[in-house]
Amino acid sequence: MNKKSRLLIWAIAIGCMALTCKKQSAANTVTPPPPVDTSLINLSHLNHLYTPVTFPDDSVAAGVYIYSNAPNYTNVEANGEGFTCVDDVSRATLVYLRSGLYLSDTAARSKLYNLIKFMLEMQSPNGYFYNFLYSNGQINTTGSTSVNTPTWWSWRAFQALTEAAPVIKNINLPLYNRMNTAINNLVARMKSDLLVIPQTTTVISGITIPQWLPSGSATDQTAVLILGLINYCNANNDPSMSNYIKTLADGIALMQEADTLHFPYGAFLSWENTWHAYGNVQAYALMQAGNFLNTPKYNLAARAEVDNFYPWLLQNGYLSAFSIGSNGSGIQILSDTSYDQIAYGIEPMVFAAAEAYKETGNPKYADMAGHLAAWFFGANSAHTVMYQVATGVCYDGIGSSTSINQNSGAESTIEALLTFQKIAADPALLAALNKYK
Repeated sequence: MNKKSRLLIWAIAIGCMALTCKKQSAANTVTPPPPVDTSLINLSHLNHLYTPVTFPDDSVAAGVYIYSNAPNYTNVEANGEGFTCVDDVSRATLVYLRSGLYLSDTAARSKLYNLIKFMLEMQSPNGYFYNFLYSNGQINTTGSTSVNTPTWWSWRAFQALTEAAPVIKNINLPLYNRMNTAINNLVARMKSDLLVIPQTTTVISGITIPQWLPSGSATDQTAVLILGLINYCNANNDPSMSNYIKTLADGIALMQEADTLHFPYGAFLSWENTWHAYGNVQAYALMQAGNFLNTPKYNLAARAEVDNFYPWLLQNGYLSAFSIGSNGSGIQILSDTSYDQIAYGIEPMVFAAAEAYKETGNPKYADMAGHLAAWFFGANSAHTVMYQVATGVCYDGIGSSTSINQNSGAESTIEALLTFQKIAADPALLAALNKYK
């Protein structure tokens, strides 16, 4: 062995000894905090929107500001409605829950608890939920976007509470008991109000429309309700609500229009003869219903929208909304608009494509999910990055090919984070995003 080789071996040995000493020393010291999160999912702006609230009975909870205005991102109230709402708090709850941070981060766990407490405080005696809270701590009980009726915010609270309940049961039993009471109160009210609605239809502009869904034909609301009901039925043996999931899924399926060759290419209408991008979670919910009910026809119907309508949207720069009619010989577009385009219109499609990939393993669906999510990184008509990884800010929308709303309120922030939690959970989805962004 020559001198050079001996010196090299000696150096390696000394290095290994030093590394061993360093590890032993580290074991006897406090672990330093992790570096600042620079991953795709940045909760910083959502944490900025989060705010403690105190109700008139001195109950302490927390909400998230509805609006946050550029350039300094000052949190502001929604004029005439309130400064925070169940619609947003329920979705923020899902972000913190799905992040898993509550397992090790006491601050994140406190946020999760307080957001849940907010929803519980907003439940009315009739089982449904009020939506908005004023900055003085008073609940908005009369506004049309806040009343305690079977609509969006009640279903969102239901979804969040039923998804969180199994987790909370293991870490905070008193809070879980309150959640379980709230869930059961809402289910009891749904049974008396909704399960008795006859399965009738009507015709609007030549389109056959179900009348047994929330608000008659609101498939967007229905999809959120289905997700909550699946959570509930997975935790409870309740055949009547399992059957109700099928009833709701049948209503959504009835609202699927046209075919692979004709507009709107298997899209699920949102309400009456209208489709809108925001809250278009029907395909994802139908796949979940198909799995829960062991009824593949729902999965097939959902994938038909993903296979045919989503590519059309991508090729045509997306749409915001359209309405259709039929004279018996085909579908006619009565009106359509391309803007505003918002995060809330992208997230549901990403979820549906990701679920189709999960169920089939077909890489075209992973590619689709990544392509859709790339909207946040400039693959949009305005060629603008909408989600700022460094800050967690997501702009509120695209108004035209040259107009961006750079405010960043709760909904856009939350919908972006939910999207990237889904993308980051699967390497194939993440690779597809990186391909298109």
